[in-house]
Amino acid sequence: MKTLLLPLGAGLAAGLPSLINPREMVPTLGLANVTKIDIAGADPDPDPIQGRRLAGPFMGVDFPDPSMIWGDGSWKAYATSSNGKKIPVATSSDTWSWTLTGGDALPDPGSWVDPNDQGIWAPDVQKNDAGTYVMYYTARLNGGNHCIGAATSATALGPFTPQAQPLICDAADGGVIDASGYDDGTDRWIVWKVDGNSLGGATTCQGGTPSGAYKSTPIKIQRLARDALTLLDGAKTILDNEGASNDGVVEAPALYKIADGNFVLFYSAHCYSSDDYDVEYAFSSTIDGSYTNRGILIRTVDNKGVYGPGGLDIDPNGKNVVFHGRLNPNQGGAIRELYSAELTISGQSITGV
Repeated sequence: MKTLLLPLGAGLAAGLPSLINPREMVPTLGLANVTKIDIAGADPDPDPIQGRRLAGPFMGVDFPDPSMIWGDGSWKAYATSSNGKKIPVATSSDTWSWTLTGGDALPDPGSWVDPNDQGIWAPDVQKNDAGTYVMYYTARLNGGNHCIGAATSATALGPFTPQAQPLICDAADGGVIDASGYDDGTDRWIVWKVDGNSLGGATTCQGGTPSGAYKSTPIKIQRLARDALTLLDGAKTILDNEGASNDGVVEAPALYKIADGNFVLFYSAHCYSSDDYDVEYAFSSTIDGSYTNRGILIRTVDNKGVYGPGGLDIDPNGKNVVFHGRLNPNQGGAIRELYSAELTISGQSITGV
């Protein structure tokens, strides 16, 4: 097993965010034990950690935009439509060795979904206070843009039953994708991306020819009731792209509250099909505040075998993460395989300006 440890000082050196006291300790984030997961189950090696490698022949499967949850006695990972399923599911006892199930967590995405476009993106599953599993997912509204739907199940494997109508839509701004839930111990929240780059603009990540200015692709947040289904208050923008420096795209948000009481937002930037696609992070002292002090957690690294890593999700304990990546450079249409890693958070002091 190869280990990739990335100290993340570069993104922090510009100074602390205005919402964080400069005298406070701001963590340094890193990834250790980055491991490609062979969820095809063809590796007979009895040690699921030492037996995995970042190089060599692989017998994996497509498993893009993964998310994970502990439920019903094991870890479950869900992915964008692939492997002949609308939402494929893998299981694990330790987040390192995964088995792809034959089930489909969302065989019916709902009557509101375009019957001619049944591809479902970026699922995320939460467990509400009543013990019901709630899945957020992205699907195309019949006759419209992408919206965020919600579905429920008594078990983590499903099948999940969709709500009659989508939970969030935003046709005027290009649609919405990549929803993720978070429970801060008091309130539940949902974060998502407004898919502004689908409207065109200067980004290369669109269906047409780049032209004009970069479109806004804000990451938004909204509070939920404890049922994880009922929206409360209004949506707020907490992050947006920086134009040419990240090709006008930020997406795939995931939240975590760190030990010092601040919040870290993980997200991907650049175009998903590019080797520049990466996982970044930013901090805020409040969950629905402005996230600043950006840094890069993992990106394409020569000779590591991970190209265009993205779509990171973090477990509620802040220890394990899953994300996807490609095996070779310059293959934007290739399968995106599942990777697992340990997240390190060290309380190193960062000098502000």
